[in-house]
Amino acid sequence: MKKTIYFIVFTLFISTSVSAQISNDKITAPTKGNAVIYFLRTTSLGALMNIRYFDKNKYLGRFKGRNYIRYECKPGEKIFWIKAENIDILKANLKEGQIYLVETNTVMGAFTAGAKFKLVNYSKKKQLKRIQKLLDKKEALQFSNEALNIELDKMENSYKRSMKKVLKKIKKGKVLTLEPDNFYILK
Repeated sequence: MKKTIYFIVFTLFISTSVSAQISNDKITAPTKGNAVIYFLRTTSLGALMNIRYFDKNKYLGRFKGRNYIRYECKPGEKIFWIKAENIDILKANLKEGQIYLVETNTVMGAFTAGAKFKLVNYSKKKQLKRIQKLLDKKEALQFSNEALNIELDKMENSYKRSMKKVLKKIKKGKVLTLEPDNFYILK
């Protein structure tokens, strides 16, 4: 009887831990010498709000609603930031050859809404399930350099003001840190 109970508990444990992993061919390894980070917007909250994505001075794109961006870059120390009604900052030290997943969802405040980075906790089934659902339904957004440059030119003044805020927040230590070892292991 005890063996049967142990077997059932073990089987349930294995089946739940397997279902808590992300399995998708849309998560791909970076090219040699690079790292890759996925910015995932997994909820529909604030679906009409645009979130703009930056790698310090480089504009990566913007989008509304549930979607994601795959950004391949050189490894090392990075300052990523997003702008919506607010600005949020993510400091990262990316390792060569690694894949990083970060959620970038909207949050509702008392009077305005904003965007926030949220680190992926690979042991939280609910978070992994949201990511899996997004990857199953969507392809990574891609933006041409020409389109990004045109959009950056249009928001030149706003970008300059935002960069000042980014630098102030960094000085004050108001940043979220993505640890180098918080990477996704490709299955």
